[in-house]
Amino acid sequence: MKRPKTPTVESWPPGLREEFRDASDGWRRRETPVPDDVDFAAIAEYFRSGDALEDARGGRRSLRYRWLVLDGPDDLANELLADERYFDDYSGWVYRVPLQRFAARRGLAAHPLLLHAAKVHLSCAVALVPFLDDATAQFMIKGMGVWNVEEASRAWFAWHGPAAVPFVIPDALRKPGPKRTHAENGLAIIVREHGRECVIEAAARYGEHVAEAIAASVSDPLDRYPDPLPEPDEDFVRERLPQVLLRGKEHALPVSATRHLVTMLRISSPKEPYPGCEPVFEHLDPDSLAELAWALYTAEFVRDRWASEGVEYALRRLGNAGTATRLATAMGRWSKSSVWSWRGWEALDVLTALDSPDTLRLLDRLARKASDVNRMRPYAQERLNAVARERGITPEQLADRLVPDFGLDGEGGITLDYGPRRFRVVFDEELKPVVLDENGRRRKTLPKPGAKDDAALAPAAYKRFTDLKKEVRTVAADQIKRLEQAMISGRSWTPTEFSEVLAGHPLLRHIVRRLLWSAGTTHFRVAEDGTYSDVHDDALDLPDVPVTLAHPALVTDLVAWSEVFADYELLQPFPQLGRTVYKPTDGEETASRLTRFEGASVPNGPIFGLTRAGWTLGPKETGGYQRHISLELGEKQYLVLYLEPGIRVLTPEDAPVQEIEQVRLATTGHGAGKLTFEELGPVLTSEILATLTKLTGRHKEA
Repeated sequence: MKRPKTPTVESWPPGLREEFRDASDGWRRRETPVPDDVDFAAIAEYFRSGDALEDARGGRRSLRYRWLVLDGPDDLANELLADERYFDDYSGWVYRVPLQRFAARRGLAAHPLLLHAAKVHLSCAVALVPFLDDATAQFMIKGMGVWNVEEASRAWFAWHGPAAVPFVIPDALRKPGPKRTHAENGLAIIVREHGRECVIEAAARYGEHVAEAIAASVSDPLDRYPDPLPEPDEDFVRERLPQVLLRGKEHALPVSATRHLVTMLRISSPKEPYPGCEPVFEHLDPDSLAELAWALYTAEFVRDRWASEGVEYALRRLGNAGTATRLATAMGRWSKSSVWSWRGWEALDVLTALDSPDTLRLLDRLARKASDVNRMRPYAQERLNAVARERGITPEQLADRLVPDFGLDGEGGITLDYGPRRFRVVFDEELKPVVLDENGRRRKTLPKPGAKDDAALAPAAYKRFTDLKKEVRTVAADQIKRLEQAMISGRSWTPTEFSEVLAGHPLLRHIVRRLLWSAGTTHFRVAEDGTYSDVHDDALDLPDVPVTLAHPALVTDLVAWSEVFADYELLQPFPQLGRTVYKPTDGEETASRLTRFEGASVPNGPIFGLTRAGWTLGPKETGGYQRHISLELGEKQYLVLYLEPGIRVLTPEDAPVQEIEQVRLATTGHGAGKLTFEELGPVLTSEILATLTKLTGRHKEA
C-alpha cells in the first residue's frame, strides 16, 4: 500500500504561530540585535560561498544565520534555509526556540531544516506541528510513545485530523508491531477529536476493502479501555470518598454508580480522558465533583509522581477555586526532594488550568514562599512572567495588581451588620483588623452574635469577619515586606499607578498613608482623606515624575518629617523614618573588600536565615562544603561572603560555626570582578552595612 507523496502543506493551530514567534524572549535578550546597516547580500554570499564553513559553529556564524533567516529578504532567507550544508548547525535541543521562530517566520521554506533537526534531536519535534506531508507523518507516528516527542505527535494528529489519515493508514494495517501500534494510537486521537466516520471516509481513498478494515480496527472510543479495569472496592468509595450529588443537590449517586465514575476517572489522563466521562459530568453537581477529585488526590498515593494521571485529570477537569487554593497550599509545602522525585512542578499545569480568580495570586505566593526554592519557586515565577509579558507589564507591576481588595469599601473598611447594631472594621499599620462600635470606640474584638441580634445577619457578619482576618493575615506580611524591598531597590511607580494600585487600593492604602514617599526631589505623605501633603502639611499635586518610597539615606529633612508622623501618631509598618543609616568608614567607599567584618564567627543558623532573605549559597565544593554565600544587588552587582570551613551540605552540624573569611563587593556571584560602594549609592551601601553589622555584631572598624 503506497502512501501519498503530496507536497508539504502548512496549517497552523490558532495562536501557535504567535506562540512560536514570541517564545524566544530569553534568546532575544542574549542575541546581538541586527545592525541598522547590515548587508544581507554579503551575509548570503558568506554562506553561499562556503566561507562560513571555515568558522566554527555558533558565534558569528550562528548569529548571521539568524539575522538573515529572521530579518533578511525572502529570497535570500529561503535560499539559506535550503542549503543542507548548514542543517547540522541547528540540530540540538538548545536550538528548539530559534527553530520555532524560523517556522513562524518562514513557514514551508523552513520545513526541511526543521525535519532534519527533529530527526537528530527529538525535542525539536514541536516545530513540526503545523506541517503535513508523508515524511512528517512518519516522524510523528514513530514519536508516539517517545517521551520528548509524544506531546508534539499528539498535537499533530489532533490538529490535522482527517487530512493526516491517508498518511497513517498504511502503517495502521501493516503487520503487528510497534509502528502499527503507534499508528493505531494516532488514529484513535483523530477519532476522539474528529469522529470515527471521518477516519473511515478518508480511508476509502485506498479502496472499499481498506475502509472496511479500518472500520473494523477503529473502535468506538467508549470501547477503548484497559483490561482489567482499575475498579475501586465498595469500602473505599463508601469510607474514603464524599457523596457525589446530582445537579440540584437533592439526590446522590449510589455507591455502585460512584464506583463506575471513579473507574472512568482512573482510566483517564489529561491528554486522553475517557470519552464516557463528559456525558456523566453533565448530570452531576460541580461542587461535589470538585470534592470527589480532591478526595481521590488525598486518598491515592503513587510512586514517582505527585498524582496519578487519572487524579491529575480529575483535578484539572473537575476542580474549582477551592481546589486551586488547596492544591497551591500543598504545593507550597512540598520539599525540594519531593518536588524532584514526584515531578511536582508539573502540578503547576493543573493549577493554571483551574478556573479560579485567585490563580495568579496563588502562583505569586508559590513564587515567593514555596519550600522548594530550586524548582517550584522559579517555575511559578516563569508562569507569572509569561502572564506579565502577555499584558505588556513587568512582573512587579503584575504583583501590584494581584493584591486582593477583600470586598472592602472606598474608605478601606467594611461595615458588619448585626441587625440592631453595626460594627466598623478598619486596619492598622500591620493590616491587622480593628473593630469600632457605632460610636467609633475601639473594641478588643468583634463580639459573638447575641440573642437580640438578627438570626441571619449576625452569624453571617461574624463569619465574614473571621474569614477576613484569616485572608488578610496571609497577605499582610507579604505586602509589607514587598514595599520595604521596593524602598531598598528604588522601585518606582508612575503617578497614575501610584494612585490606582497603592494609594487608592482599599487594603494597601492603610500601609501607604503611614509611609513617606518621593516624587523626584519632592517628599510627601498620603493623608487620611487620600490627598497628598508636604512636610508643612500643605496640599500638593503630584508632579509627573516617578514615585518612590523614600529611604532615609536620601531624605534631608528627616527630623521634620519624623515630627509630622509623630504629631499624627502614624506608626510605620516597617522601619523607615527611624531606620538606622550606615555609611562606609574611611577608605571603604572605594574598596571592594570590607575587612572590618572579616574574621567574625557566625553560627550556621543566621547564615541559613540569609537564604530566606534572597541570598544564594554557592555550589558544593571539595568535601561537600559550600564555602561562599552571595546576594545579588543588581545587574552585575553582588555581595559575597566567603565561609571557613564552609557548610557541609549533607551534615551541616559538622561545622556549626563559620568564620567570615572574606567580604567582597563583586560583579559576579562567586566574587570575581571589583565593585565599590561608590557604584552602589547610599541606599544599598546602608542596607549592606546594616546586614553585615547585624550578622557579625561588629559596629565599628576593628
